[in-house]
This record gives sequence, C-alpha cells and structure tokens, in this order.
Amino acid sequence: MAKFQIFTDSSSDLTTEQRSKHHLEYFRMGINVNDEEYHADLDFIEYTPEQLYEWIKDPEKKVKTSLIQMGEFVEKMKPLLDQGIDILYLACATVLSGSLNVFRLTVEDLKKEYPDRKIIGIDTCRAGMALGLLAMDAGDLQEEGKSMEEIIEWVDKEKLTYNLCGTVETLTYLKNAGRVSGSSAFFGNLFGIKPIIIGDTLGHNYAVAKVQGSKKALARLFDIVKEAVEGIEKPVVYVGQGMAQEASDYLKKRLSEELNAEIVEYWVGPIIGVSCGPGVIHLACKGKKVTITSPEK
Repeated sequence: MAKFQIFTDSSSDLTTEQRSKHHLEYFRMGINVNDEEYHADLDFIEYTPEQLYEWIKDPEKKVKTSLIQMGEFVEKMKPLLDQGIDILYLACATVLSGSLNVFRLTVEDLKKEYPDRKIIGIDTCRAGMALGLLAMDAGDLQEEGKSMEEIIEWVDKEKLTYNLCGTVETLTYLKNAGRVSGSSAFFGNLFGIKPIIIGDTLGHNYAVAKVQGSKKALARLFDIVKEAVEGIEKPVVYVGQGMAQEASDYLKKRLSEELNAEIVEYWVGPIIGVSCGPGVIHLACKGKKVTITSPEK
C-alpha cells in the first residue's frame, strides 16, 4: 500500500501538538499587514496571538488574508513526492477560500513530473476548528490503516457532522471581509446586535439568528451545541476565542457542568481572526449532521 500524507491548511486552527499527534501537515495561507507579508502561521512563530489581534483592531493598520501560493504547495509536497508519498489535501470550504483551486493548478504541473503519484485535494465544506476536527479524525483513520480512497469516502459521508458556530464582538470586521452589508454592520453595532453564525452545508458563514447583547448570544451558542451533541454521553467541545477570555470562560463552565463536556481551548487563528476580529468566539464539535443551507449564492 502506498504511503500518503494528509494536509489541511491555516483555516483549521490546529496547534503544533494536535497536528503532530494526528500525523498532519498544513499549507500556510497568508496575511498582509500594511503591505507587509506574513504567513498565516498556526504556530504563532512570526507573531503572537495577542499581537495579531492588536494589529487587527488598530485603525492605522490594514490587515488582509491571502490564498495559499503555488510556491507553498510545491515546497511542502515535492520532498514527499520525491519519496514516493502520495498527498491528500483536506481543504477549507471553497465558498470561503480559493486555495483549493490554486492547489489543483499546482497539481497539473506536478503531475508532469510525478505521473504515478496520487495528489488529491477535496472540498471539505468546513472551516475553522470544524475542519481541524475533521482532519484530526482523518489522521486517526490513516493510523488505523485506512487507505486514501477509504478516507476520501469517509470525509464525503461525515464532513457535515462537524459543527461550528460562533459570534463576534462587532460586525465591522465581517463587513470589511464582505460577509455582511455596510448598513447591517452599522445598525448591528449601534444597537448591540450579535449575529449567531454557523458553518452551513456548503461552508458559508451563515447568520442563523441575530440577538441583542452578549449574554443572549452566548446562551444561544450553548443551545446550538447542546442540540448538536444530544445523545452523546461525554461530548468533546472545542472553545475558541480571540481576545474574548471572559466569554470563553462562561461557555466552558456551562458546557462542562450542564453537558458533561470535555473542553479543549484554542486560539481562533489568523485567517478567521482577521475576518471576525477581536472578541470572536467559536464552538466546534462532532455531533448531528448540519442541515441548514444559506440562501445566499
């Protein structure tokens, strides 16, 4: 059986330890701060999480994200292909990122040099820690001896059971990222409206509700997770935050006490952090299948 390496990307929010434990690699997207380029680095080597969020909230700094570049794909894959190792890329939802398209263009060139190697990228329709959880479980299946083809089939069947929901402190960053209209952001910020956002069946960041005030928003997120993990005796819930420790602590306490959940904390990483801004809260878990599809095209 041919060896293969599973990759994900910067949107997965996986730590060094998580990637190592589950035998994963990742392709780095990019961020641009006032025209200075950085990697969207999940290990926070080039900057700290606190520094990242300080950049984002600084009105004097323009922070943007960028796709994975061909050079990053080639640099990470070529040494493995030279060793006869195939590649499986579990990509961020294509409705959110064009990185999978860049990967496929890169593969067209690499296949000329490596015609016998399998180099496959698939749209997981997931992002954030939902993608991270999916990738970790895929890594475990590989360790159990599953083939690349079996894992691809499993991903297609199970990807929508990886749930992600969250809210943000202000709608301004989502507006700047093209996620909400300017008028929606203005009135939302003015009246303290908090969007309740989920990853839908295609991976869109879809606002399923809008509530007034942070307390109601956190309570609604708790209810979404409670529904998703219903029937699971000891659910595992990942609680991510970007400069929102108080909200994170509230949710961790409720999830642990009321749902008997095992809690894993993490930083919402550079790609999603730039889009959502300081104050972002994310909850991710494996549970019931996501069935909601955004009406947006």
